[in-house]
Amino acid sequence: MDEELLKKRLFTERPSFHGRTSAIRNWKLADDVLHWLDKNVRRNQRTLETGCGYSTIIFALKGARHTVISPIFEEHQRIRQWCEANGIDMSNLGFKLARSEELLPALDPEPLDVVVIDGWHAFPAPFLDWFFTAKRLVVNGCVIVDDTQLKSVRTLRDFLETEQGRWALVARFKRTDIFRKISRDPFVGEWYTQPYCAKPRLRILMRTKFVAVVKLFPPLYRACKLVRNRMLGNDRELK
Repeated sequence: MDEELLKKRLFTERPSFHGRTSAIRNWKLADDVLHWLDKNVRRNQRTLETGCGYSTIIFALKGARHTVISPIFEEHQRIRQWCEANGIDMSNLGFKLARSEELLPALDPEPLDVVVIDGWHAFPAPFLDWFFTAKRLVVNGCVIVDDTQLKSVRTLRDFLETEQGRWALVARFKRTDIFRKISRDPFVGEWYTQPYCAKPRLRILMRTKFVAVVKLFPPLYRACKLVRNRMLGNDRELK
């Protein structure tokens, strides 16, 4: 069947793949993110996703050399069955029945062109998925961070957004962000060279210096302390 017809069938039928039991759910990527994949993924690109779903089928339709990492056999089976029923070539799909945080460090470090982080969302799993794939991602390769409405994922998104010399925001959707890797090594430097980590320290430093200066002028210091205590509703000292 024609690729366009298969994509239309996928979006029309909207099959559910997720869950272990009869309570099957549909936790797919949003349609606009799937359309982005359809537009940007190329044949024979090396791709990887943690989690699985409609994105797995899009990667298969585009002819990518795709690795799927998910610990739930039933989800793999449902996706395979849907692909088989619709004549979709799965020869380039590699299903890995495992937890990503355990498997990723042991995989062959083949370069990657696209990575989708959409597996286990509990902290620190999204960070581990990113950490173990970031170096493998080629320069100008893209990482898709899904479910940014969750704090664990949103923190990863916020970190990448501040890394402007290493990552560039390509697209932002309602609960998904896509970043392009623009530096060969995403782990250069120490924590204080990372804006996300350094900014709180700079705020503390500035606040400390401000208080030190204000204390040189006792009336001003007392006035500032009074205002602060009234705003906070307590008697804590201005430190």
